[in-house]
Amino acid sequence: MQQSNTQQPISVPKKATLAFALSLVGGILVLLEGLVRIIRGEALAVLGTDRIWHRVLGLAIRADGAIGIVLAITIIVGAILIYNPKTQMAGSIIVLIFAILSIIAGGGWLVGLILGLIGGILGLLKK
Repeated sequence: MQQSNTQQPISVPKKATLAFALSLVGGILVLLEGLVRIIRGEALAVLGTDRIWHRVLGLAIRADGAIGIVLAITIIVGAILIYNPKTQMAGSIIVLIFAILSIIAGGGWLVGLILGLIGGILGLLKK
């Protein structure tokens, strides 16, 4: 008797590399815009005239930048989750939600928002 020595192929889960990359770049752009807004707000508050509204406007721009940084960090964490096949769906949803929310902080000059949306959708589609 002869035994067949055929092995079953091992199914390796496919990683959503493109979704990860697009989401990561989108998160980095949102992060950079948040940093620029904080610096711009600080410059306006410090270098502006003595009028109180310059200081208030500078504070508002800095707060907007801080919100952008928090949203960006969450998008980047979602992108990392997309790269792991077990947490890909959760990461995709996180990226989609926080990319949409990033519009309140400029959305990474809107390019970060668009890349985040595309990355989140591709993550849901497992691409």
